[in-house]
Amino acid sequence: MAENDTGTFWDHLSILRTSIIRSIGVVLAFSIIAFCLKETLFEGIIFAPTRDDFATFGLFRTIGQWMGLGDGAISIEPIRIINTQISAQMFIHMDMAFWMGLIISIPYISIELWRFVSPALYAHEKSFAWKGLLFAGILFYMGVLTSYFLIFPLSVNFLSGYHVSGSIDNLIDLDSYTGMLVALCLGLGVVFELPVLAFLLAKIGILSHSFLKSHRKHSFVVVLILAAIITPTTDAFTMLVTAMPLYLVYELSVWVVKRAEATKISDAASIDIE
Repeated sequence: MAENDTGTFWDHLSILRTSIIRSIGVVLAFSIIAFCLKETLFEGIIFAPTRDDFATFGLFRTIGQWMGLGDGAISIEPIRIINTQISAQMFIHMDMAFWMGLIISIPYISIELWRFVSPALYAHEKSFAWKGLLFAGILFYMGVLTSYFLIFPLSVNFLSGYHVSGSIDNLIDLDSYTGMLVALCLGLGVVFELPVLAFLLAKIGILSHSFLKSHRKHSFVVVLILAAIITPTTDAFTMLVTAMPLYLVYELSVWVVKRAEATKISDAASIDIE
C-alpha cells in the first residue's frame, strides 16, 4: 500500500507549498551566484558560441581535416552584438542569471517533486517513478547541451552571416541573441522529453511500438526538414550533424515504447498469476 497517504487535502497543500518555497529559494540562490559571476556567465558561456575557438568549431575542423575537407567543414562569421536600449543590459543580465539558476536547480526541483509524490506511491511504483524522473532530467540536460554545443552555434553563425544585400551589415541586438539562446536551449530540452511522453502514451495504450517502427522513414524525412530549418546552410555535413541527435531521440522513443509494452505484458501476467 501507499505510505503516508492519510493526510488531509490541506496537509498535502501545505507540503506542496513548502516544496515550492524551497525550490524557489534554491533557484534564487543559484541565480544570485550566476548574477555575481557576470564575466563567467556572459564571456565564458553565453558569448562563447560566437568565437572562433568555441569547442564545436574546433571539433568540426578536426572532423573536416580527417575527412579530407581541410578547414572547409565550418566557416565562422564574425559577429558584432550591440545594445539599443539604455536599461536592456541590466535586465538581460538579470534574465540570463535567472535562466541559468533555473537550469542548474532542476535536480533539486526534481528531488522536491519526488518528496511530494513519493508518499502517495505504492512500493512497486516508487522505483518506476524515481527512474522515470531521473531519466527525464538526464534527457532535458542532453537537449540543452545539444542545443548549446550544436544547434545554437551553427544557427547563429549562419543567420548572422546571411545578407539580402551586400550594403547591409548585420548588427545583432543583445536581446535577440540571448532570446534565441534561451528559446533553442529550453525548446530542445523539452523536445528531448519525447521518449518520456512516448513511454506514458504507450503505458495507457495510445502509442505502440509497431506504429513508431512503421513510420521510421517518415520520421527521418521530418527530422531532415527540421534540421534544414534550424541550420539552413548549403552543406549537407552541417545538416546531417544537426539531424543526428534529433533522429536518435526518435529511435530512443521507439526503444522506450517497446520496453513499456514489455512491462505491460509482464505486469498483466503477474496479475493473472495472483
